[in-house]
Amino acid sequence: MTRQLPIDFLRGTIMLLMAIDHASAFIGRTHYFEIWGVELSPYDSAGWFLTRFVSHFCAPGFFMLMGMSMIFLTENRLSKNWSLGEVRKYFWKRGGLIILLMIFVEFPGWGLGMMSASPSVGGANEVPGTLIMGIPTTVLFGLAVSMLVGSWMLRWKEWQLIMVTVSCFLLSGWYIEQLDIEGSFSILEQILLVPGKGYLMVIYPLIPWLGVTTFGMLIARRMLAFKTPIYQRLLVLGLLFLGVFVGIRATGFGNFQIDNYHDWISFLTLIKYPPSVSFFLMITGVLCILLWCFSKIELTKYTEPIHLFGQTAMFFYLAHLYVYAIIGFFFPNGSGLPLLYLCWAIGLIPLYFLCRWYLKFKKGKAKDSIWKMI
Repeated sequence: MTRQLPIDFLRGTIMLLMAIDHASAFIGRTHYFEIWGVELSPYDSAGWFLTRFVSHFCAPGFFMLMGMSMIFLTENRLSKNWSLGEVRKYFWKRGGLIILLMIFVEFPGWGLGMMSASPSVGGANEVPGTLIMGIPTTVLFGLAVSMLVGSWMLRWKEWQLIMVTVSCFLLSGWYIEQLDIEGSFSILEQILLVPGKGYLMVIYPLIPWLGVTTFGMLIARRMLAFKTPIYQRLLVLGLLFLGVFVGIRATGFGNFQIDNYHDWISFLTLIKYPPSVSFFLMITGVLCILLWCFSKIELTKYTEPIHLFGQTAMFFYLAHLYVYAIIGFFFPNGSGLPLLYLCWAIGLIPLYFLCRWYLKFKKGKAKDSIWKMI
């Protein structure tokens, strides 16, 4: 098994879970939003909670796997006589492309999905900040900015990456805890630290999500340092993270909320925007364990679709918005969970053939082609 195969399996699984979450928004017309400082909406049932819960692995997985891929690509290109400056330039171009894709491809997809909703379906989630609405950004904005900043850390030592990861979460946690929920936030605060609405509508600020990116870079550095796979070590690390999560979660620490635990749902309800320490430990712990699990799986005709989605993650992300937005026109008032999951599975069929076509298309392009970056 190649080192890349478990990573593609994990990335493909994340794409499938993400599709459930966005199908929930476009078809089920139900989407929960775990942001700091505001009262969280109660879940309608355990089924709806789990539907949202599995999506929590998506954004951290994007950032962690991006960090890993940046290190692997850097070492590969340096071995082929690229300079470090040329590698950085590649990531700057890709980061800029991601922002353009957000504006010109992703935004219309979200607009298409929301325009079919009945006026009687829900309302906007409560978000910290004083302005009604600013210029929106999405997870692609967070990924692009983290890529641009991370491009300066490509050759950093492991202890430096550890320091950045820890510092990002300590700074983010401290800053959020001392903020006034009724206050206004500057553009710089929003880009760096504070999810909320102002002149920008930032959900993925740089500093906490950069910490997830550098954690992925650290894992890749460890993989390159050993001649044998380190998936067993990732299993141990993942279990350790989950143990620490249970310990601090039981104290109510590290989640930007004062909690009264009365059931398992409230225990597992974590603040994602920005990622709290509890959220980071639990999610990255599971992601590390999943990498170990996928290291035990071979590529077969049954696992090939997951592998395909992992190889075409950006294309899948952009295409799935339109697929489920179109299906959503048949459900302006929403759907129940069984019908939601049926529509999710049906939507994967055209996505499979689209991604298979795109993979073949981009493999025929030159290595420096812009299509290779999508």
